[in-house]
Amino acid sequence: MKQGAVLAAKIGVSLALLAYLLSTTDLQALLRRVRGGDLLLLAAAVGLYVAMMALSTWRWRLLLAAQGFPASLRALSASYMVATFFNNFFPSNIGGDVVRVRDSSKLTGSTTTSLAVVAIDRILGLGALYVLAFLGFVLGGPGVRHLAGARVVLLGLGLCFTGLAYIFFRPGVARRLMTLSGLASRPWARAKFQVVQEAVHVYRSQVETVWTAFGASLALQTIVVLYYWSVAHALRIPLPLGVCFLMVPLCTLVQTVPISFNGWGIRESMFAVYFGQVGLPRDNALAFSLVGAGLIVLLSLSGAVVWTSRRSAAEATPAA
Repeated sequence: MKQGAVLAAKIGVSLALLAYLLSTTDLQALLRRVRGGDLLLLAAAVGLYVAMMALSTWRWRLLLAAQGFPASLRALSASYMVATFFNNFFPSNIGGDVVRVRDSSKLTGSTTTSLAVVAIDRILGLGALYVLAFLGFVLGGPGVRHLAGARVVLLGLGLCFTGLAYIFFRPGVARRLMTLSGLASRPWARAKFQVVQEAVHVYRSQVETVWTAFGASLALQTIVVLYYWSVAHALRIPLPLGVCFLMVPLCTLVQTVPISFNGWGIRESMFAVYFGQVGLPRDNALAFSLVGAGLIVLLSLSGAVVWTSRRSAAEATPAA
């Protein structure tokens, strides 16, 4: 009951924001821009999406291999496609992580270990987003530093990632936090904490692997920025690449806050504000956001095909 109420509230937030934005936008201009899009550049965006998926899968495989669990790229790619479908069509992008944890636990033999690997994978991705946003802020000059909330978001997340790095590189800190929180006195929490600690210890002993995975994360998030920049130019929106390198990571970081349905409405609102601050009209912002996010949603339907084929194979096995 509580989950249903939370979901309804998130959908309500998304619908209200989208309704407001659409009601205050020149819809005819928006439609003209979408209809006049460059198909060749949109095809390039699709190619960048494929590269994003391939690099994400490779990073996950690298982190699993560091734990001593080699996996085939084909199997992990199928799992990642299903996870992406869940992220886009179910109420929370955590659903995709559940798919990856469930699938990789068949390999690791431990749900907790798989969860630790996926969590590290997530943290590296968010850390790379932060680094790109920080570099975009520092190198972009005064033309982008005035973007709303940029300083607050970068400062807050900088403190957060500094804390996570301190916990990672200083053994014993996490155990002290467990003791202070009282969780160390609970057998189930202590057992799971031990498994997670073992996984983290492996990564501490293979720091070069972690840095390689972080480098892959930087490359991946750069491709994400280039994807949106390609969408902008496909729609003939004169969005500078330097602005894109700050704007896209900031919006991606903020939309992870679970107050809307998968970021819908929040993302469009932020782009509308940022486009206005760099001198671009709201119809450009909505066309950019809706086409960019909508294309990803359509492409993620390939995961539904994989999921359906899995279910069909599972149902056919007992019959056989």
